[in-house]
Amino acid sequence: MVTVETAIAVPVLLIVGLLASSVPAVVGAQVGCGDAAREVALLLARDQPASQVAAAVTSLAPAGASVGVKHGPSTVEVTVHARVGPLPGPLAGAVTLPVSARSVALRESAGLR
Repeated sequence: MVTVETAIAVPVLLIVGLLASSVPAVVGAQVGCGDAAREVALLLARDQPASQVAAAVTSLAPAGASVGVKHGPSTVEVTVHARVGPLPGPLAGAVTLPVSARSVALRESAGLR
């Protein structure tokens, strides 16, 4: 009896451990998407150069993230999407989770009207 219980418990504990170890990777990617969306929206709202915007995306967004921009009459909306492989080691690409963030900023020139 103990052998059967152990045979069931050990894989379950390994799976739970893998899932628990993946939480920081997913949360970190979500925070990175949020930071990148906020910073890019603010830079675009201030009409900063494209090189500065690209540098912000590169430094803040997770690797392989895509950035979408919508220009409204008085706002800039930025959405950052990424897929995160939270599992470590050889299982890294087996499962990916989507993370995204959206930020809207009022154009500085629009606020002066």
